Amino acid sequence: MDPVELLDVLGNENRRRILQLLSFRPFYFNEISKRLDVGPKAVIDHLDRLERAGLVECYSDKGRRKYFRIARNLVLEVAVSPHSYGVRTHKPEMGEAPDKEKGIDIRLVQEELSLLEKRRLDLRRQMNLIESRMMEVRQLAWLEIHSADHDQLDSEILAALLSGEDKIEALSRKMEVPTIILEDHLRRLHDRGLVRETGGAWSLHHMR
Repeated sequence: MDPVELLDVLGNENRRRILQLLSFRPFYFNEISKRLDVGPKAVIDHLDRLERAGLVECYSDKGRRKYFRIARNLVLEVAVSPHSYGVRTHKPEMGEAPDKEKGIDIRLVQEELSLLEKRRLDLRRQMNLIESRMMEVRQLAWLEIHSADHDQLDSEILAALLSGEDKIEALSRKMEVPTIILEDHLRRLHDRGLVRETGGAWSLHHMR
């Protein structure tokens, strides 16, 4: 699913509550309805939307009772900052599941989880530093673009291409500008040597 559509699915509070509940264990829909104090019909509708989004899946036990569980590992990232907005998803790589027959030591599990949480926080701090620097660089680039003699839409196109190449259809959705208008501006920017097209994707060439 498109990351922006996925963000729309997760924009509903009750769907987020359902996912939070399913993060503990599988539930059947009546359990979800009672636990969250949400009507059965509404729960079914929310589960259907989550299932179509690929976030949950259902299965039946021996008693033919239908259970729901989270379907896959998915990370959704939203970046909102001056001169930048982005939404993307990625699926983290998972190691092999532990062998149930061998059993586990809950204390060792707790120690490993604590260590992983520490590493996660360290990585988050590093990511914050990187994001801060990216914001600074974007702002400098934005000021450089707007200080030059560019049409307003030309400036917005150049700013949109700062992160890398993009196809015109994606630019049209991102900027909410019709492709026919973008094509005209991109061609003019191309003639000025500011952008280039490679395999149907546009990118910055160099700034004058």
